Amino acid sequence: MLSSISDFERITVTAPDGLSLAGELCGRADAPLVLLLHGGGQSRSAWRGAARRLAEAGYRACIIDIRGHGDSDWSDQLRYSFDDYVGDVIATISAIGGPAALVGASLGGHIAMLCAARYPEHITHLALADVTPWIDETEGDAMRAALRKSAEGFATVEEAADAIAEMRGTPMRGGSLDKLRRRLDLREDGRLYWQWDVRLMNDQLLRGGGEGGLFRREAERLGMPVLVMRAEHSTLTTQEEIDAFRAVKPDLQQVVIAGAGHMVSGDVNDAYAEAILNFLPAAKACCPPETL
Repeated sequence: MLSSISDFERITVTAPDGLSLAGELCGRADAPLVLLLHGGGQSRSAWRGAARRLAEAGYRACIIDIRGHGDSDWSDQLRYSFDDYVGDVIATISAIGGPAALVGASLGGHIAMLCAARYPEHITHLALADVTPWIDETEGDAMRAALRKSAEGFATVEEAADAIAEMRGTPMRGGSLDKLRRRLDLREDGRLYWQWDVRLMNDQLLRGGGEGGLFRREAERLGMPVLVMRAEHSTLTTQEEIDAFRAVKPDLQQVVIAGAGHMVSGDVNDAYAEAILNFLPAAKACCPPETL
């Protein structure tokens, strides 16, 4: 029994291919659903603070570990295509009861966008955290190379923090090392490793706009409200890419998240919560917070 609307209830969703996906829910069961998808190398914990804010504002928030991340199963068959990710999200929405607003960071943003384009009956709003359908492949390759290198592990938490600072473009904030340590596994070799399957970094699937330009093609089909939240210090998302997105989605909304960098392993995405809340006024108005 949950004592507060901002308490989390653990859930398990079975993916179409049988993998087990780990997630958490908070907020009233009859409130509008918001599903938050983390970035590559992150886990559902990255969105936990934002999910709590959403629940307190009257939403039902769901955070889930993408396959190959966190507590969700890794795929022995290396089924990490975007079709697989999209199938997982739709299965999650169906299991909880939709429709849902989708929020996605980086890889999670691309997954969310494809879901919204292909299954508009399940999606009410789409908010993208520091990602667009247009990608600078040079910067993308640099980020993917850094994520692959992290598969070698780290000698200390400080070393992991330095790697994050280099990838995201801003330093780790004070007091965050304890949180970072909880995102790392200590293995028998004495090194610390992220809790995700580095094998999902498949260039054949990810380069060229995702599976040969998939993101750009699907962007033209987006009919629901869309928001791009660009991190102020992003190394991956530019104004030119947002403008290209607006060319095919003229009513695209955008906001800059001050002080933020691109989200990577161990990071938290709390800075995006206010922008998400401002983007969903109708949903917020129809379900005021429960009186406890």
